[in-house]
Amino acid sequence: MGIRLSLRLIGVLIAAAFPPLIAFGVLTLAQPTWMTRVGAPLSALTLASAGLLWIALIAVASARPMAKDARSIADMAERGMASTGDGLSSAQRRLATTLEDRNRQISDLADLIRVAPISEDAMAVANAMVAGARQVTGDPTWLLAILRVPQTGDLEPGVYGPSAESPPGTLDEVHRWAATAEGPGSAPRDARLVVGPWGAFTVVDVAAGDELRAILLAPWEGRPDPSPAELNLFGLVGQHAATAIEHAMLYSRLRLQTEELNRMAAVQTDFLRGITHDLQTPLTSIRAVASELQQSEGIDETARADLETIAQQADRLRRMVGQLLAVSRLEVGALTPVQEVLRVAPLVHRTWDALRAGEHHLVVEEDGPPHLVVADPDRLEQVLWALLDNAVKYSPAGSTIQVRLGLVQEDGGEGLSEIAIGDEGVGMDPATRTKAFEQFFRSDDARRLVPDGSGIGLYAARGLVVAMGGGIEIESEAKVGTVVRLTLPAETTDEEAIGSWADTSASTT
Repeated sequence: MGIRLSLRLIGVLIAAAFPPLIAFGVLTLAQPTWMTRVGAPLSALTLASAGLLWIALIAVASARPMAKDARSIADMAERGMASTGDGLSSAQRRLATTLEDRNRQISDLADLIRVAPISEDAMAVANAMVAGARQVTGDPTWLLAILRVPQTGDLEPGVYGPSAESPPGTLDEVHRWAATAEGPGSAPRDARLVVGPWGAFTVVDVAAGDELRAILLAPWEGRPDPSPAELNLFGLVGQHAATAIEHAMLYSRLRLQTEELNRMAAVQTDFLRGITHDLQTPLTSIRAVASELQQSEGIDETARADLETIAQQADRLRRMVGQLLAVSRLEVGALTPVQEVLRVAPLVHRTWDALRAGEHHLVVEEDGPPHLVVADPDRLEQVLWALLDNAVKYSPAGSTIQVRLGLVQEDGGEGLSEIAIGDEGVGMDPATRTKAFEQFFRSDDARRLVPDGSGIGLYAARGLVVAMGGGIEIESEAKVGTVVRLTLPAETTDEEAIGSWADTSASTT
């Protein structure tokens, strides 16, 4: 109706403008001098009067049809607005309803994505995706056909419904045909309407890479063809289902691998704990026999020196076995250090004497106010032995190993005892320093200088220090040297109490 009114209006304008112009042109061609004879003012008045008269005639002639068209448009607008009183036409209400449905579907899809149970087994996720597709589309006929999966142990091929209580159905020719059938026209490939010998189906691809191949499908016989918007929505559901199933299978495999790694770690820990217990007894016997033979008469100096070497190496092996045992206990959380109050300096000297590092010099310096360390004496001795042993092994003969003992104050807290062990050895580059506390890590320089190292000294030392409530860090520079700083809980006291503790430590060791 609006188009017809517009065409009528254009016709009226043409009829009003063109005839006067044509008449003026014909008159001018027939009598070129008529305006000169009549006079310019009279000619203009005549032309204007004739033009106005013609326009008036055209307006009168076209008024009735145009008024009729205008009344028809007004009546149509009134009929469209007359409804339930909400101010919307029926077309507008239909559009609003469609938008509400789309918003609900998008909201349901967002909920489906948010609550996808990927931490469960893949079969439960497949059932959940079918239930989600039915909720989003409002169609209770959707099914999920799994055609190919990476590992059949994660998800069996078959036809899945929304309930995990029912076993998967059997795949048949309908599902294989639907998975390969093409939709008509330019419909999206991942969501399409297909028609074949088994009827009409809406099919949605559920695919992730080359390993997961599945489809969501619903019978569509006798229904209106899905709109492009609906197909796009179905495609989003299929993409999410593929992602959720793939993540569930990856999660399942990762969980199995984690369980296997934990089992292997437990076996390794049990082996280390067992072998260290088994080694400690013979090493103690070797050390005792070597000491007894050293005290025997009639043994020459060469044999006595060999026995001393045997005793030293037995002590060294016993300490390494102790490190392995500490590592195994740390990993299973079975190590609980005792808390005693002691001086560190006597423990440092005793550990140094046990190392028998005659080619190096030890300097022990005590700075700051007097204090006592709260720690496990045996575990602290293990830590000191590992750090001093490393300092000796990676420093040149004749160099000095320096141990500084002091008290540092925490901001707003109690003081901490600091033990800094520095050497003049090969040092560490930044990459080595970052990995120094990793279990079994050894740098290229360490392997070159000490081929028979174990790589657990610093790892065990850090674990023991942390278990005693302290901290450990490394400051090092390649070819300059290394400083390892330990911090442990401390108790400040006076010189007299420190002296009594020193006397007690000397008498007990």
